[in-house]
Amino acid sequence: MNSIINTLKTVIPRSMRERLIRKVTLQDISLHENYAEINLSLKNFYNFNLTDKMIITLSNGEYIETLGFTVDKNMLSIQLTDSVLKNTTGNSSIKISVDGKNMIIDSDAGIESQTSFFKEGKYYNILVNGTLVLEHLLAEYTFNPSHIQAESMRVAYENLTVVFPENQNMEHCSLALLYPNKIVELPNEDKGTAVTADDFSNVTMGRATLYIVRGYEMTPVKLDIHEADLTTQNHKLQFMNEDDELVVFIENHEMEILTADAAVSEEEGSIRITMSYDAPLKIKYLVVSDTVSGEEEEYPVKYVVQGEFTADILVSTLVNNFTRKKFKLITLSDEPITLQPNVNYPETLGFGERRVITHCNQNIKLWFYKRRDKALGFKVTRPRMKRQVIWIESFNFEGFIEGQENFTDCDTYMIFEDRYSKESIFLPIEQEFNIDLTELDLKSIKSKDKTILDVFVAMIRSDGEVVRKEKIKYKFSDYKKDNYYGRHSEYDDEGNAHYHLITTTPFDNLKIETFAIPEEVVIPEETKDKDFNTWLVGERYDTAQDNGYAFYKYLRENTDVNAYYAIEGSAPDYEKIKSDPHVLEFGSKEHFEISFKAGVLLGTHDLENLLPYKPARGFFNYEDTVKVFLQHGVLGRKRVEYHKKYYDLPFDLFIVSSEPEKYNVVMKKLGYEEENVAITGLARFDSLPRGNKTKDILLMPTWRDWINTDEAFMTSKYFHNYNGLIHNERLIKILEDNDVQLNFYPHYRAQSYFNDEILNPSSNINFIQLGTKTVQELLIDHSLLITDYSSVSFDFTLMNKPVIYYHFDVRKFFRQGKLRPLFQTFIGEIARTEDDLIDLIEQQIKLNFQSEQPDISGIFKYQDHHNSKRIYDSVIDKISHSEEE
Repeated sequence: MNSIINTLKTVIPRSMRERLIRKVTLQDISLHENYAEINLSLKNFYNFNLTDKMIITLSNGEYIETLGFTVDKNMLSIQLTDSVLKNTTGNSSIKISVDGKNMIIDSDAGIESQTSFFKEGKYYNILVNGTLVLEHLLAEYTFNPSHIQAESMRVAYENLTVVFPENQNMEHCSLALLYPNKIVELPNEDKGTAVTADDFSNVTMGRATLYIVRGYEMTPVKLDIHEADLTTQNHKLQFMNEDDELVVFIENHEMEILTADAAVSEEEGSIRITMSYDAPLKIKYLVVSDTVSGEEEEYPVKYVVQGEFTADILVSTLVNNFTRKKFKLITLSDEPITLQPNVNYPETLGFGERRVITHCNQNIKLWFYKRRDKALGFKVTRPRMKRQVIWIESFNFEGFIEGQENFTDCDTYMIFEDRYSKESIFLPIEQEFNIDLTELDLKSIKSKDKTILDVFVAMIRSDGEVVRKEKIKYKFSDYKKDNYYGRHSEYDDEGNAHYHLITTTPFDNLKIETFAIPEEVVIPEETKDKDFNTWLVGERYDTAQDNGYAFYKYLRENTDVNAYYAIEGSAPDYEKIKSDPHVLEFGSKEHFEISFKAGVLLGTHDLENLLPYKPARGFFNYEDTVKVFLQHGVLGRKRVEYHKKYYDLPFDLFIVSSEPEKYNVVMKKLGYEEENVAITGLARFDSLPRGNKTKDILLMPTWRDWINTDEAFMTSKYFHNYNGLIHNERLIKILEDNDVQLNFYPHYRAQSYFNDEILNPSSNINFIQLGTKTVQELLIDHSLLITDYSSVSFDFTLMNKPVIYYHFDVRKFFRQGKLRPLFQTFIGEIARTEDDLIDLIEQQIKLNFQSEQPDISGIFKYQDHHNSKRIYDSVIDKISHSEEE
């Protein structure tokens, strides 16, 4: 077939082929009263009755809609009615088929058409990617169709003030720039009718429109000006009036570099960068910026002659993380500007010449390069160290490592390291290795009976210093949370059995999961006969205060189910409940005995947390159990790791609280079938009182997954913002004047940082230590909750009590996407700044903590105290179906 096509291409002239190929090309978008219209040109659709032969569909997961269209000569117009737009969230694909064949859609590069549009307060874009993609952009915002008229604008260095008429109340408003697919809000202060912005650090290049923001409501600014220019340290902003909108064109400050050179001084560990330029400016600093992390280092410059300077840069700065670096120049001035050094004639700079230096026993290549934006960049590459496991059988694996020649004074090792204690086994390896893991004493480095051992390849210097340490991947990895590739069991001197399993992480890195069965545990000869009246319940290893424990108590008090609860003996919550004979200490003899026979397993997290052994096929007939996910919150905000594809044996029953959560999240986003999802509500909601009155405020933020070191925490915006809040003098005075207590309960991972020494600003602000009260007790005992993104807000909302959300880092928190638009799950006021938050706190105190009682049916189908009963009935129904099968 390919040969025939190639022959036709040869025989038929290109101009003739162009006349035969049918093309569908996006032209523009037009807006009408009740619909938006996508206009496309048609080419080479000769003698076709397209109205009869064309079908156009919009698909958004489970939602599929046939769209109306009209054809006029060579123009196709597709109608997106307001009702269709209302039913779309996220991205939807639009497919055009003619005679059952899907048309490939292109965009016309020669036409500068506006593909984004506003409709019914929402913002959309049409993306061309073979098909048409309808993007619902910035769904958390509402966009007003009408403008707000400004009277004047004042610009100064790093300062923009927009003045509005006296009849406009600009309180709690801020300025923002709307780009084609993002919003940059400008930190500001509002004074009467003027709104001022003086922080432009988040502004980027491009074309944007000026808006006023009030909460999540966006209104375009209208101002009759010809032109106004604003200079910030990093950008030039040019404001212009265009089609009744105030648009701004944003550019970097740039300067052409005539020459650039790098002289390496390995002995001093530095590189001398020399640059020359032809411009009437004096440079103060050369800045090295990491293009990935954004971290920057400033180095003072020395002038050789006018227009030529040098700066000595630490090699460690350029090599750090082996990421590409770009340079910036900061001028010597009372109003400094940051220049992008551009390279228009790279051939004069000796580009492509790679220097090799030895740094920290590694042979590193480094060189200048011209970036796509013409800026001068610097690239370093770490030594190549290719490593992979290519074969696993039983408890052996085979693989290879390449690139040892790029390291000096180093030997190659494989390291097996306990994830928690960091105890390790070091095994010397050759370029090709075949390791019999049964020869290693893995049990000697285990921190506890059930733990994880990570596997690394390392280059280690002769003095024992680790020069390079990398995880090793398995070539044929098929990641599931409950599978394994090889296994081995052995006994220790006390007669305890240790099971080791080779598994992989979501990134295909090799690891070993291991658990121990105590000597006194008798493994029954037959474990496939499960007792479906014995239910094992749990949460995380170390807690008993969430849906798991709430449902366990319901079972014990209201049913004849033989229910048990699993928790680690070292957990603070264990001390509170250990007198209950049905509470099982994790890993105990009793825990194993119940785990072997339990027919139903119910957890708020992965079932690893309630079973003392690996939850996988072949381990004590785990595959014959009914597996129930009780959840630890209402899904819909951040992405979660419970997708069905990550399990060999997925949950048989997935508990949710509403139809949107079931259909839009668990089925559409996580891949579960309808019969495996039950709308019941969460067990812990049953014990929540409705509208109880107290007089205290609870501050309870969640964690940030990007904070992974002590230094990262202490320098983080997270610590800075919450530490600043609890020391805010205005907040302290409001609390003291109104005799209100603010109780701060940090996330368990942040508790050690927020201690009594840091947190002692006022007798009206208190630090709540982990374990002194359950989360539910805290929620019940307070009248107002201040959180950021925590799902505990749903409990508070269900009690008809007000919530204030503190969203100072909303975009970074949701950098991996949201499951539902923000406005659907954040019920309450949202503050972006500390001052806004304190204003809202003061307002709530004056209102005596009155809630507006919004419509929450989209989050909770049931608002009663019978959630546990519905969960129980759903599990019983699932058991009956399981037995029938």
